[in-house]
Amino acid sequence: MEEKLTLKNRRDLSIVGILTKPEEKDSSIIGTAILQHGYGSTKERKQLLAMQEAFLKNGFQVFNFDTTNSFGESDGEYKNARLGLHADDFEDVANWVQEQDWFTGKLLVSGHSMGGFASARYALKNFDKVDFVIPFAPVISGELSFVAERKFNPGILNKWKEYGVLFEKSKTVHDIIKEKPWNVVVEYFNHSLIRTFFEEGMKNSPILLIACEKDIHIPPEYIKIFYDALGDTKSFEIIDGASHSPKEKKYLNRLSEIIDLWLQEQLKDSC
Repeated sequence: MEEKLTLKNRRDLSIVGILTKPEEKDSSIIGTAILQHGYGSTKERKQLLAMQEAFLKNGFQVFNFDTTNSFGESDGEYKNARLGLHADDFEDVANWVQEQDWFTGKLLVSGHSMGGFASARYALKNFDKVDFVIPFAPVISGELSFVAERKFNPGILNKWKEYGVLFEKSKTVHDIIKEKPWNVVVEYFNHSLIRTFFEEGMKNSPILLIACEKDIHIPPEYIKIFYDALGDTKSFEIIDGASHSPKEKKYLNRLSEIIDLWLQEQLKDSC
């Protein structure tokens, strides 16, 4: 069962999401998952739906939403997107979800790329509220993101800074030219999951970090740095052969399988 719902964020912009419940009529909902996409993406991306499938299979209802300043149904313009705003949207949605009469059970927070950062930041700041956190190919910090950019895409940052804006054809949304101001880069450096972890008391909810072997934007070794800093309730998996935003069925199936197996183990232990 699906229901479209709308809320306002702290900047009075509308956020649109879909609440999906497990299909089995006789199954009880054991928790609520909140799911957020990455930079310039939408709630309909294949990676998000593969993750959602695993959540539903394990008895979670899922609120999968479009952030503001992206290409989905929510308000805002892409040129205004920032990592911090992405994370603020997640926080606003998570707080709103927990106030709804349909909210129930364990709270799971998750996302891809910027959404992975946002879900992890929320979990680190609210470890007493979050039962599970599953960031997929998450941004770890501004510093690490642009170390990777310089390594795998040399010269792009100098060009971006010189012109003050970068125009790119979208790989995910047909006939869209993406306008990316240099301030996107400047703002990125304000954020770090590692720094947040230490600032918030070095505590974390049970967390499953998932990386992609051939990710040139957020390589597995960068995610491993964050993993190593965390406490004991943690797991780390790498999808062999996959790039940052995998679309191939074999990688999506593996993504869903990793989440499914981890949740089964966590739910078994929590019973």
